Amino acid sequence: MRKRDDLPFPMHEYERRLRGLRERMDRDGFGTLLITTPENICYLTGFESPGYFALEALIVPLNGEPVMVSRRLEASGVESRTWIEHCHPYEEEQDPVGQVVDVIRAYGLTEQRFGFERDGWFFTATEQDRLFRGLPETRFIDCSGIVEEGRLIKSDLEIEVMRRAARFAEAGMLAGIEAVGEGVTENEIAAEIHHAMFRAGGEWPAISPFVASGHRGSIGHATWENHRLAPGMCVFLEVGGCLKRYHSALMRTCFVGEPPAYILDAAQTVIDAQQASIDVIKPGMTLGEVDAVSRAVISEACPRFLGTQVTRSAYSIGIAFPPDWGEGHIMSIRHEDPRVLRPNMTFHNIPWVQLPGRGGIGFSETIRVTEDGCETLTRLERRLFVK
Repeated sequence: MRKRDDLPFPMHEYERRLRGLRERMDRDGFGTLLITTPENICYLTGFESPGYFALEALIVPLNGEPVMVSRRLEASGVESRTWIEHCHPYEEEQDPVGQVVDVIRAYGLTEQRFGFERDGWFFTATEQDRLFRGLPETRFIDCSGIVEEGRLIKSDLEIEVMRRAARFAEAGMLAGIEAVGEGVTENEIAAEIHHAMFRAGGEWPAISPFVASGHRGSIGHATWENHRLAPGMCVFLEVGGCLKRYHSALMRTCFVGEPPAYILDAAQTVIDAQQASIDVIKPGMTLGEVDAVSRAVISEACPRFLGTQVTRSAYSIGIAFPPDWGEGHIMSIRHEDPRVLRPNMTFHNIPWVQLPGRGGIGFSETIRVTEDGCETLTRLERRLFVK
């Protein structure tokens, strides 16, 4: 491990993360891990690049120095942006999996009980098959989730980075709200969000902001499409600020012109659901219990304004690369989930209502579970913005 003082976090933070991973490896009987998920590699080493469409792999033995395998182009990033001592790059004409196989053999790790991330989005089934054929004597065991177990509970350093990311999200959201008005296009709103967020210090997010007006607001994950705003339209905005690959996100909703009673009712319902969750979240509470609180508020009111709620109530959020700023695959707040909240878990709490054919209304917050409750990392005023 190269000691350095120019990484996203101090060396003692990376040492803590690696130590925790090795404790879980020992607990689960793994001799070596092959890590291919970009977020997990970044979490452990500081390495970041959008070039993970080409295989990158971190080999972590229970004892001994971790090593990287990457495309030759990315090796400069491993050298300049991580504590890794040894990177074994592959050339453009080489088989990346073949290079991984050769490195594992060269380090004498073939007889280990070897963990690999079967669930990794960027380590394909075809590549996994080539790995197994290349090392037939090695016992490969799925270790998906072993790194994420450490990522789920944020350190105080990570929380502070997420607080700063929240300020960038707020800057973008405020600019987006200010830009909303009759005759404005969704693209113009998106441009203002990006400009403000990046000028404030934000870095490239794992997902660009969502801007959806009128009926398009009821379409899940609708992005801006030059739709022009007119009186009587809801405008749904969702923005994620990013720093050091850590994200904090929030939703807000605007209305062009005088909002009808059902819009005011729906907006207040979602705001009330958000507050109800914030009021009860604390360590020891199950995910299912939190979901029930928010969902009850919305379910009771939806018949009044003919709305629907089809989403989970929240998802873990933190370190991320495209295509998602969330960690929902690690933990999501859903119906009857028996897992419990613990201090320094972080979630994007997302009460959101679809009004089919009319729009979408959301007022979300990024929150941290504290020792006796929760903290909202995003702090923008929670109301329907009438423009």
